[in-house]
Amino acid sequence: MKINIIILTLFFFFFSKLNAGQIFIVVKNIEEKVGSIHFALYDDPDFFPENEGKKIGFKKDVKEVIEQGVLIDDLKESHYAIAIFHDKNSNDQFDTFFAIPQERYGFSNNAPVYFGPPSFEEASFFVKNEGMTKIEINLR
Repeated sequence: MKINIIILTLFFFFFSKLNAGQIFIVVKNIEEKVGSIHFALYDDPDFFPENEGKKIGFKKDVKEVIEQGVLIDDLKESHYAIAIFHDKNSNDQFDTFFAIPQERYGFSNNAPVYFGPPSFEEASFFVKNEGMTKIEINLR
């Protein structure tokens, strides 16, 4: 009986991973190999790009991002948007001076920035249950 439960559990775990989407992120225009890059993934337009509304948030060492890229997996089929910034001074904050960014940043789809962040619609892309979606983000 225990073996059947273990096999069934492994089957569901494996099957759920097969029906999960992945995002592979490549970050371009990294000028300095210091600090870290902060990533925030959103699936709700009402919270983009507010920190409290992110689905997933993490940071990676800049050298690791340059060499390997970033993989986010186990995602349900949906629209997503990504916001990133290069935290050169490693203070875990997006530094601004009178609301002017002092650190480089970017959004999925390289969505345009005018007098504030782009809309969710401008930055969003669709992830399917199967396969990998590749996203390139240019820091500005």
